[in-house]
Amino acid sequence: MKRRKSMRAFYVEADFVPKEGYKLSEREKSTGRAMRGNQIWKNIRGSVTDRPEPVCGDDQVKIKVGAAGICGTDAHLLRKDHMGYSMYDGHRKYPIITGHEFAGEIVEVGKNVKKLKVGDLVSVESMHWCGECDACRRGMFNQCKELEEPGLTYDGGFAEYATIHHKYCYKLNDIMNFYGGDKMTAFELGAMIEPTGVAYNGLFVRGGGIRPGGHVVVFGAGPIGLAAISLMKTAGAAKLIAFEGIPERVELAKACGADYVFDPASFKSPEDQAEMLMDLTNGAGISLFAECAGATKFTYPVMAKSLAIGGKTVQIGHTVGLTPVDIYGWQWNAATISGSNGQSGQGIYPDVIALMASGRIDMRKMVTGRFNLEDIEEGMKITAGKVLVSTEYPRLQK
Repeated sequence: MKRRKSMRAFYVEADFVPKEGYKLSEREKSTGRAMRGNQIWKNIRGSVTDRPEPVCGDDQVKIKVGAAGICGTDAHLLRKDHMGYSMYDGHRKYPIITGHEFAGEIVEVGKNVKKLKVGDLVSVESMHWCGECDACRRGMFNQCKELEEPGLTYDGGFAEYATIHHKYCYKLNDIMNFYGGDKMTAFELGAMIEPTGVAYNGLFVRGGGIRPGGHVVVFGAGPIGLAAISLMKTAGAAKLIAFEGIPERVELAKACGADYVFDPASFKSPEDQAEMLMDLTNGAGISLFAECAGATKFTYPVMAKSLAIGGKTVQIGHTVGLTPVDIYGWQWNAATISGSNGQSGQGIYPDVIALMASGRIDMRKMVTGRFNLEDIEEGMKITAGKVLVSTEYPRLQK
C-alpha cells in the first residue's frame, strides 16, 4: 500500500466520558458524536502535528488552505471546567482537525466534479446540510437534522490541505480580480465570509433588513457584530449604534462604520439606555436590533423600550438559560423577534462574495492578527477582532 503524504495540522483530541446522569442519545451512541459537548468530552488537548494528507473523493475537491479564521468557538472548545470537561456546549466529535472558517486554492478535483477546476480559489460553507431531511426540503438548510460541520464533526481548515464536497464551495475569483490578482487578499476575505454570512443571514434572510434611513443597534462587537455593522452601513442605516465595553473592540466597531459606540456598563439601567436611544433617534426608535452578544438578560429590557414602530429584533448571538421578556413592547409596536443560526444556503455566500468583490465591504478592517499555522495557539489568545492563520505568514520570532 502506498504511504500517504503528511501535512501539518492543528489536531485536537479528547476522551469520550459521559458525565454521570447524562443520557446518551441513540445518535450519540452510534456515531460517537456529542450533541452536548460539555456533557461528554473530557481531557481536551490540541497541538500542531503531522497528519496524513486527506484523499480527494469522487465528489470532493482538495484545497490547499490559503487562510483560516480563528472563531471564538475554536478557542472556547479547548477550555476545560474544574472536572476537566469541555466548556463548549455544542455539536462535536474528536479526534479532529479544527477550523471551520477557511478558503484556499483547489489542487485536485474528484471525477464527479464538473463546475470547479484546479486553480479555482474557493471559500467553504461551514454548515454542511444534507438536502434530504424535512428542514432542508423546506429550504431551512441551517436547521438540517443531519448537519455536518468541518472542524467540528470532521476535519477542517487548520491544516495545509482539506477535502470538501464540491457543493459547499464558492469561487473567490471575482474577489481576486477586484484586488488586482492578489490571491492572499482573496484568501483572507474568503476566510471571513463565514462570520459575515452569519450576520447577513440574521440581518437580511431571517430579519428582513431595513429600509434605508432606519436606525440600527448592534449589541456586541465581536467578528459577527463587526460584520453586522459593515453590512448595515452598506444597507443605508441612518444612525448606526453599537454597544461594546472592551476598548479594542470599540475602536474596531468605529473602523467598521459605527456612528456611535457606547459602553453598556456606563448606564445606570436599561431604561437609561433606552431613553438615550430614543433621544438619539429623535423619538423614532430603533428599526433593527442585531443581538450579537448573547447577553439577552441585559439587552432585551433595552429593546423593549426603544423599538421603532414595526421594528425588528434579530437574535444572532448564542445564549443559554431563560430570558425574561416584557413582550408588550413588541406587541404594541407591531415588532418582531427572529432567531438566526448559521450562514448556509439561501444564496448567502454568493451575495457576500459579490459585496466583497465590489469593494462595498472590506472585512480586513477587523483583522487584529496574522499567525503562521505553527503559532496558532498564540493567535487564540487574542480576543478582539478576527485573527487569521496561514502557512504563508511568517513564524513568530523566539
